[in-house]
Amino acid sequence: MLSSLDSRNEKVFHRIVEATQQHDTHTAKSLSKELAEIRKVRRVLGNARMAIEQIELRLTTFHDLGDTVVTVMPTIGLMKNMKSSLAKFMPGADQELNNMAEMLGGLMTETFHSTDASFGGDAVMNSDAEKILQEASAVAEQQSGDKFPSIPNTVSEPSQSRFM
Repeated sequence: MLSSLDSRNEKVFHRIVEATQQHDTHTAKSLSKELAEIRKVRRVLGNARMAIEQIELRLTTFHDLGDTVVTVMPTIGLMKNMKSSLAKFMPGADQELNNMAEMLGGLMTETFHSTDASFGGDAVMNSDAEKILQEASAVAEQQSGDKFPSIPNTVSEPSQSRFM
């Protein structure tokens, strides 16, 4: 859908250029209004696509977190069951296993309570998202530096030529 809008954008823009070259202002104005609508629809669809991708990433993260819970919860139960068995042989082991089980349970509870379920594009970015943007900016800057030559830092002295 977006690619068809992009190709339509190019075609209409080309027609506007042709109309302008032929001094057909009426056609150019009509086509420019149409192009503005095409670009507006493209922007809306692009934003919707980005929101859907954010939702997909968030759901994947929650799914992975659920897999972790499925793995960790039986471990907590096993630790609680082992506590009474080990208390007979090692008196301090039951307290340590109890502490570890409480710590894992607290970690799981804290993990679920600290997740932010907002999907809005206007939400305040956290520091991790800002770091990611800074990293991406640095990579983009480096890639553009690879494509274009660097500006020399030193200023060369004017040559003393007899022909000037």
